[in-house]
Amino acid sequence: MAKILISPIGVGGKFKSQDNYDREYQEACYKIGDISYPQSRFMAAVLYEHFKLDGIVFIGTVKSMWEEVYRFFCETNGVQKNDDYWLDLACKIDELKYDSPLNDLDLSPIEEILGKHSKCILIKYGIDQDELWENFDRIFQIVDWLNVGDEIYIDITHSFRSLSLFLFLTVTFIKDLASEKQIKISGVYYGMLDVTRELKYTPVVDLKPLFEMTSWIKGAYSLQSYGNGNFIAELLKAQNENQLANQIEELSQSLNINNVNAIKQKSSILKTSLQQSIPKTPFQYLRKTLENFVKKFARSSVQESEYQLELAGWYFDNQRYATGYITLAEAIITYLCEIKGRNIKNRNTREEMKDLLHNRDIKNSKLAQLYFKVNPIRKSIAHALLEEGNHVNDVRDAINNAKHYYQEVKTIFKTGRIE
Repeated sequence: MAKILISPIGVGGKFKSQDNYDREYQEACYKIGDISYPQSRFMAAVLYEHFKLDGIVFIGTVKSMWEEVYRFFCETNGVQKNDDYWLDLACKIDELKYDSPLNDLDLSPIEEILGKHSKCILIKYGIDQDELWENFDRIFQIVDWLNVGDEIYIDITHSFRSLSLFLFLTVTFIKDLASEKQIKISGVYYGMLDVTRELKYTPVVDLKPLFEMTSWIKGAYSLQSYGNGNFIAELLKAQNENQLANQIEELSQSLNINNVNAIKQKSSILKTSLQQSIPKTPFQYLRKTLENFVKKFARSSVQESEYQLELAGWYFDNQRYATGYITLAEAIITYLCEIKGRNIKNRNTREEMKDLLHNRDIKNSKLAQLYFKVNPIRKSIAHALLEEGNHVNDVRDAINNAKHYYQEVKTIFKTGRIE
């Protein structure tokens, strides 16, 4: 397991002359927390020393100051600089242009100086879509190159601003789609050279909390759209907000198993908690979204049939058609119990209501006809039937008609009668 820094390399500033790049970075006193690193030119070197890293991945174009990287790290690591290589590299870089082939530069001697866990990645300028995607492919090699359990630090101080976006996407991919590698994102650092003159030093800030906001957004989306609160609960637990995390998990579990009574209870409890003090974490920015979500289920004052109907509608809206059809069929039976003044929770009563729909006086009603369309789909889902004659078109029809059936049932429920 290695600790790796990923750092873009630019062309340097124009501090000595406004006509040409200096081919070096401005000397600065970087400060991480209370520790200062005076007379430093490379932010990467500061981070390398401060966090005792094992390697560096430098990313740059054919015009980046690779010769200065070579000179600096030869000096830092106490290695004799190959003057011929340094001069040849500097001359080549001076001749190359934005459209020069990337293989015109040999950066292997730099990788050797940097050490075992280091790498240099050449990219294009990214001036069109093709170059952007080529850059993405090249930067994405980092994911394959990293080993299980590696720890990465990211420096976004220098080079093209678009590189920060590429690195952001890389971090997102590692967290969400390459989780099997168990790679830890330890920090995303930016040296604020913009305020050096005012503060008399260059603060190094960790932007990781902003990058982590994507995880909170993903967690809120998963809960809102699919009823899956596990991800956002994990984030809250990492902040020691166990009570709120457990309440979200319990509501999520109730939705996933479609326990209507538990959904009501757990959503009401969570609604109360959200109205109280919220921790100073990214969760505070998502509270309104979560409140709106919970309100859909914390409706204890409505009739049970209406509650089940709206729950079915939510399942359909979020493409959970199986659970939606089961809930819709049960909502119709509950509605019949209510208008007949019968116990909605009594199993025998519910069976009587199903028989009632086949009664000669009722079977031709709109409600009965809807139930006769919905219930076979419910039965097929509930019993996982693969009956002869069940074609792909039946599945498509069930999906395409789901919201239509929901609206038809809703119209009938509003009348308070069997129609």
